[in-house]
Amino acid sequence: MKQELEKIADEILRQNANQHGVPYNFSNRDFMNTFIIFQTAILDKMYSLQSQENMELQDRLNMATACGKELRKLIHTFTGLDTHNVEDFL
Repeated sequence: MKQELEKIADEILRQNANQHGVPYNFSNRDFMNTFIIFQTAILDKMYSLQSQENMELQDRLNMATACGKELRKLIHTFTGLDTHNVEDFL
């Protein structure tokens, strides 16, 4: 997926440089797709950190749960969307 992510990021950066703040008008489904990618990436990095720090399983689980709750809160606070309401993203 590395090449696909590079293409997407490059295209977004190119459009940002040319559009000067024009919104993308992402649908809720588009937003959820980007969230899935971000959530996967952050959990991957979190797993690396947990391994590096040799964390116990329960601490890893607690950290992952806290991360999920914080992401849900962040998204709801700034978009009004609740990631637990899957039907809003179909």
